[in-house]
Amino acid sequence: MLRKLIRVSLAAALGMIATMFATAQDKKDDRPDVKEIMRKGHARGEGYIDLIRAATKAEKWDDAQKYAKLLASGGEVLGKNKVAKGDPESWKSLCEKYATATKTALKGTEDKDSKLVAKGLGAIACGDCHKLHK
Repeated sequence: MLRKLIRVSLAAALGMIATMFATAQDKKDDRPDVKEIMRKGHARGEGYIDLIRAATKAEKWDDAQKYAKLLASGGEVLGKNKVAKGDPESWKSLCEKYATATKTALKGTEDKDSKLVAKGLGAIACGDCHKLHK
């Protein structure tokens, strides 16, 4: 009898947890978080920035443009994420600069202009954000 009561109670508790989890998932925004944007864009060797630089150097403009579009899409949504540390106005300003830099790099890949790509990627100053917001 006690075992049956425990099983029923456990089943009810698991059901409640599953319902709460499903509700939380339904409300979750599909936008990537800061960590994911940074990982995909900045990972050494396999991040979009390094892939754009390599493709630009090799004059593989289709590849460079593909990665630049992905980087720029991260730049567009970065500032929509809340930052846990630092001043929200500073975060907004730095995210706008990041978005502009990624758009500049994208424009460079579209125009097949390696100097413009370098200008855009060079304007991404990681230290500014990390010092204040990481």
